[in-house]
Amino acid sequence: MFLMKKSSTLFAFILIFAAVNAKTYTVTSGKWSDASVWGGQYIGSTIGVNDVVIITGQMTMNTSIVVEGTLQVDKGAGMIGMKDLVVARNGKFVNNGNTVMKRIINEGTINNNLTMEAMMDIDNKGSIANNNNMVAGNNFDNFGGNVAGNGGAYFVNNNVSASASAKFGSDVKVFYGSAIENSNVLASSSTLNLNAALKMGEVELSVSNPSKVDVALFSIEKSADGKNFTLIEMVSRASKSEIAMTYTDNNINSNLTYYRVKAINTNGSETVLPVAIVKGI
Repeated sequence: MFLMKKSSTLFAFILIFAAVNAKTYTVTSGKWSDASVWGGQYIGSTIGVNDVVIITGQMTMNTSIVVEGTLQVDKGAGMIGMKDLVVARNGKFVNNGNTVMKRIINEGTINNNLTMEAMMDIDNKGSIANNNNMVAGNNFDNFGGNVAGNGGAYFVNNNVSASASAKFGSDVKVFYGSAIENSNVLASSSTLNLNAALKMGEVELSVSNPSKVDVALFSIEKSADGKNFTLIEMVSRASKSEIAMTYTDNNINSNLTYYRVKAINTNGSETVLPVAIVKGI
C-alpha cells in the first residue's frame, strides 16, 4: 500500500515537473538559427517533447529541424528552406500557412491546412491529415502510415510507394507521374478564363467557366516579372457554376503583378489559363 502511494506521488511529481518545464515560443520573421528571432532563447535544431513553437511571420530555414514537441505555422506565415523537416514519433506539425522544405520525414502527426511542399521526397510512417494540398517534388513513400484528409490532394512528380499496412483515406486525391507530366497548355478555344480586378486595395481573381467544365483543383501563382511564378494558393472547392473559382489577394503593391492559374481535372491533366496583369495604386 505504501509502495503504491509512493509510486503515485512520484508519477504526479514527474507530470508536474514536465508541465513546469514546458514552454511556448512565438517567433516572427528571420533565420531559424538567429538568436535575436527567439529573443535570446534559441532552442537549437530540436523542438523538445514538451515545447511548442509557433511561427507567425516568414521564417527562413537555414538548418534542418527535428520536432519532438509541437511546431505550428500560423495562417499568413511561412517556413521555407532547402533543409529537412523531421517530425518524430511523438511530434506534431500543424501547417496553417505555406511550408516549403527540402525533404519531409514524418513519424508523428502532420495536420496540413494550406500548402505544404517537399522539394524532394515525403516519407511517412506516421499520420497525415492533409486538408488542402501537399506537393512532393520527387517521391511520396507511405510505409505503414495513415494518410487522410478532408478533400485534400497530393501532387507527386514521380512515384507513390506504399507498404501493405499503409492506409489512404477515401476522400484523398493523389496525382502523380505521367498524370502531371502530360499536362495540357491552354488552347485558345478553352472556355476557362482568368479575370483580375483591383478593388479597395485588393486584387480579386475569378475564373469564368461558361461551359461548366469539371475542374477538381485550381493552382494560383503570382509573379513580379511575369517569368518567375510562386504558388500562393491551391483551391479545391471548385464550383460547377459559371464562376468556378474566386480568390482575393490583399498582399499587393504599386508595381505590376502577374497572376497565373492552372486548372487541374480529376485525371490530373492541367490547363494553364492566360496570365492576368494588375497594377496597384
